[in-house]
Amino acid sequence: MMVHYLPSTKKDFAASSKARCIRGVVFDMDGTLTTPMNEHLVMMRRDINVPDGMRTLDYVDTCLKGEAQEQAYRRIIEIETDAMANMKLSPGLVELMQFLCDNDIPTAVITRNARLAVDHFINNVIPRQPHEHKKLFMFDPILDRSFKPTKPSPESLLHISRVWGIPPEQLMMVGDHGDDLLCGVRAGSVTALLKYPDNYMFESKAHIVVDRISELVTQLSNGFDADMSITGNDDVGV
Repeated sequence: MMVHYLPSTKKDFAASSKARCIRGVVFDMDGTLTTPMNEHLVMMRRDINVPDGMRTLDYVDTCLKGEAQEQAYRRIIEIETDAMANMKLSPGLVELMQFLCDNDIPTAVITRNARLAVDHFINNVIPRQPHEHKKLFMFDPILDRSFKPTKPSPESLLHISRVWGIPPEQLMMVGDHGDDLLCGVRAGSVTALLKYPDNYMFESKAHIVVDRISELVTQLSNGFDADMSITGNDDVGV
């Protein structure tokens, strides 16, 4: 079922408060707000011996117990801490954040990272930006992996929907992985995939696919059509 979304601008909000348009944007962190760090994810799965077909956190939470689980989480934190040294903003992100700020569109973050990595992004990566850009990054709420259940469950996105008082169908979930998209689809939200050479297999769960995150400004400015018949079946890999 194709659904037309009107432009998400102040002018269009004023014209019709009940029009279907995107009124809030929720981001994944790694590979979405920041550049990808795939080599660290590969290292994590290898060092913890995650079986093919299982998500890393699912494996640690459900298959490991006691000291083995504690060791796995220590290794995850070590790898995430190492990755923080190379954390950079996704190219084009400032342009998108400027549009969202100019049009009073709230933003939030859902990540399966630990709070340590989130705090590094907020307290170290964002402050490197020019002073006039820092005010653009006002994410609230920010949900890390301590919020259960994690993606691909829609619960985190539905929680944000309730906090903001915005229906899930008027939210956009932006990510680079199938679990980001499944989270959005299962919540009934619009999904946007930031495309890289190695994540093409997730396109089937995306209503919008972009090569650069700033391309979403065009979609949000002009409106777009979304195929809301996309299902939340878990068939996109891990």
